[in-house]
Amino acid sequence: MPSSLRHRQRAALPALLAVALLASLFACGVLAPCAAWAQTGAAVDARRPAEVAQVLFGIISYVRWPVARPEVRVCMLGAPRYGAAIVDTPASSLGQRIRVKIPPAAAAAGECDVIYLGSLPDGEREHLLAQIIGKPILSVAEPGTSCTVGTMFCLRLNDAQIGFDVNLDAIARSGLRVHPNALQIARRKAPPP
Repeated sequence: MPSSLRHRQRAALPALLAVALLASLFACGVLAPCAAWAQTGAAVDARRPAEVAQVLFGIISYVRWPVARPEVRVCMLGAPRYGAAIVDTPASSLGQRIRVKIPPAAAAAGECDVIYLGSLPDGEREHLLAQIIGKPILSVAEPGTSCTVGTMFCLRLNDAQIGFDVNLDAIARSGLRVHPNALQIARRKAPPP
């Protein structure tokens, strides 16, 4: 083998090692934060169901029905993404006993004080909301589902927290009384990143 070819191979080896080292340092520097972010995102995703349940029960604590309820019946309808935590952690909230159930949508107007809406086809959602408009039934839409006109509270997810929007017209038609503090909470926005 000519000496010039051997010299080029020897020179190429350190250059190749330098490129490999630089690439591995870059990968560690770039991918490590991504892996940490993915782990943090997974931890947040694992906490979300419990946080959604807490916000739902908090909203319920701010609501008063025209006739006092010895037990607030929370009905989950559709396919709720965060429903397991709601079923697993029924709570008492400011003296209110809460019972969670999953009835057929057709029975919701007669069996529920609160309707927690998971994903439903638009036609079914509109039909359900038409049945409960004007009745003292609190309606709360799960984060990530469509928030239609008749829904009173629409949960929304931000990176840092769970918030909600309020439909004052739907609340006024229902006859429910919602404490002003709940409305103030709804006005708060997520803290800037």
